[in-house]
Amino acid sequence: MQAIGNTPLIKLAHLTDPEMADVYVKWEGANPTGSMKDRMALSMIEGAEARGELKPGGRVVEYTGGSTGSALAMVCATKGYQAHFVSSNGFSEEKLQTMRAFGATVEIIEAKDGVLTADVIDRMIARARVLAQEPGTFWPDQVNNPDNPCGYHAMAREILAQIEEFGAGQVDEFVTAVGGGGCVSGTAEVLKQANPDTRVIGIEPYQVRNLSGGDTTGTHKLEGIGLSFLPAILRRDLIDDVVPVHDEEAYAGAHLLARREGILAGITSGANLHVALERARVLGPGKSVVTIAIDSGLRYLNGDLYR
Repeated sequence: MQAIGNTPLIKLAHLTDPEMADVYVKWEGANPTGSMKDRMALSMIEGAEARGELKPGGRVVEYTGGSTGSALAMVCATKGYQAHFVSSNGFSEEKLQTMRAFGATVEIIEAKDGVLTADVIDRMIARARVLAQEPGTFWPDQVNNPDNPCGYHAMAREILAQIEEFGAGQVDEFVTAVGGGGCVSGTAEVLKQANPDTRVIGIEPYQVRNLSGGDTTGTHKLEGIGLSFLPAILRRDLIDDVVPVHDEEAYAGAHLLARREGILAGITSGANLHVALERARVLGPGKSVVTIAIDSGLRYLNGDLYR
């Protein structure tokens, strides 16, 4: 567990120009399972242990696109808990295999042609709710668990310390895709406490616009975001603006990050980069934009992202 966190903050060297704000990428692929979700998984498990909700020999169940499941499976493996996760063929096979590699049982909810919809997520949640009723089972219920955003407080403090080392002084804007709400809420709580003028930009799929109150019935490829509802832990009040992103823009962003900056990340990280560069153009020189490379691109090599 000591390897979780303290990930690098990388200042982009090739994708910005003198007329833009500086862009910094928090490289969360450096965590043990290659994802920022390691932070919240440990926070939720340790929170449950402290409250007596999870006892030795117990089982952890969750619905997950794979990043949360991989992180939870890793934590469960180190602590001796069983793990049973509900996922879908709409998520990358590498994520599904990572959960299995840590010893988790992975139950698949079929998505037609492997395409994610809000309905697929809703069916995953319903199945997890049923499993959670079985004896000796703990369901973190990530989108309703206050330990989730608490897991990202340390990441925000790291960002503040690291950007000061670059001489930037402050975070003018923080850009991130919004899924379960833990990352954006936990990070924003700390960043805005340090500087109330820091603006937080949330990202949603163009076809599933739950944050901005639009249509949530479309399909998209931005894994981990695009729910049909607003999670209970989401601090919507801390999000200053919402930007929808097309699949094609996210793919292009991931390609730029890999080919111009040498950072291999996933599809949703590509969406983060796309919007971060847009905001950097708007803000102009002398400002700082921080975003996240959510996970390692190694998880997407069997899909169509890097083909």
